[in-house]
Amino acid sequence: MIQIFISDKILDPKDARFQGETANYYKEGKVYKYTLGASTDYNEIVELRKSVGSKFPGCFIVAFKNGAKINTNDAVIEYKVNKAK
Repeated sequence: MIQIFISDKILDPKDARFQGETANYYKEGKVYKYTLGASTDYNEIVELRKSVGSKFPGCFIVAFKNGAKINTNDAVIEYKVNKAK
């Protein structure tokens, strides 16, 4: 997924900060982290980050496994190992 920003509250899906994108969120601690996209294909997520980067300059890739957030570098390594099989 691509994390686009955080908020201390749940935002209306039509909030102007989403700039017309359909975002999801997850709660971490006391903040809500808003994301775009979801894919097991790392290259697809990289392309999404590039395509929304002008709308969300600080956006970055976050990774999840079995519903839990994991280290993005570990996810990339796992993706590459699995792709090589």
